[in-house]
Amino acid sequence: MITLYRRDEQAWNYREAWYDEATGEFVIHHGVLGANGKLSSEGASAEEAEQLLESFTAQCRADGFTEPPAEAQIEMRLLYPLKGAQPSASEERNIGAVHREVLATLAWRGLGLLSDPVTEPHAGGHASVMRIKTLHQGKAKEAVKAAMRAGDVPASKIELRVG
Repeated sequence: MITLYRRDEQAWNYREAWYDEATGEFVIHHGVLGANGKLSSEGASAEEAEQLLESFTAQCRADGFTEPPAEAQIEMRLLYPLKGAQPSASEERNIGAVHREVLATLAWRGLGLLSDPVTEPHAGGHASVMRIKTLHQGKAKEAVKAAMRAGDVPASKIELRVG
């Protein structure tokens, strides 16, 4: 997957593209950061997809899209505190549900990347931690809240922290 951004006077815009091997499609997703983007796809072989990705990248760069500067990216942590050192079966289910909901919500709005859950020490115990890298802290925070409202895991089980 290739994701590039451009800062206009009012907002960040994003363009991303990838090849979906399962469907044999080259997919482009683009829009304004924080709003649901537009999606288009076309059938392509793996070899054609490589050429399409190269063309996509060249066109984006010509239009002023680049990788976001490191200093513009904000890291947030989504924590699911655990009762023990490792997640129980029900905690695993909840963590998986939270990860899927948040990942989809962030992705559709171009709000950044979400890492896979990792168990880490936290507040005298342990937590499952998912890291978010985003260009807009406020919109990412709202997207996480929206994902939690849409899911079946109580929002009180999740903590969202900056840094």
